[in-house]
Amino acid sequence: MLEAWVVTALPVLFLIVLFGGGGLLRRRNIDMDGEPPINRTIFVASKYLIVVIWAAMALHSWDKNLSSFETPNWVKPVSLCLWGGGFALLFIGRFGMGSSFRIGSPKESTCLRVDGLFRFSRNPMYLGVFTTLLAAV
Repeated sequence: MLEAWVVTALPVLFLIVLFGGGGLLRRRNIDMDGEPPINRTIFVASKYLIVVIWAAMALHSWDKNLSSFETPNWVKPVSLCLWGGGFALLFIGRFGMGSSFRIGSPKESTCLRVDGLFRFSRNPMYLGVFTTLLAAV
């Protein structure tokens, strides 16, 4: 039961941080929305489809079996570790970017981060998203 709460809480908390932080930036007249590097519809759809996959993972943790095949017992702990690690990367990346955070390419000049986790990954948030998607698979 605790596992299901944690699996569900991580994406919910991240979305609260993401959209709540966006609201705080907008109050400071900072536009969080950047220019999408691809077609805007595809770009936005891809962002929201990530949330759909996270929701599927949360439902699965509440014993709503969405899988059509049986998985080996070792997969679950590996998946949970990837899930937690992915969200850790997402939170560290989001807070590390501070007011330079944008969804898409920034419209104005922003600070290039090269300290902390950004020394190892140009965008730890993408690494976190990919890790959570791998965990969900």
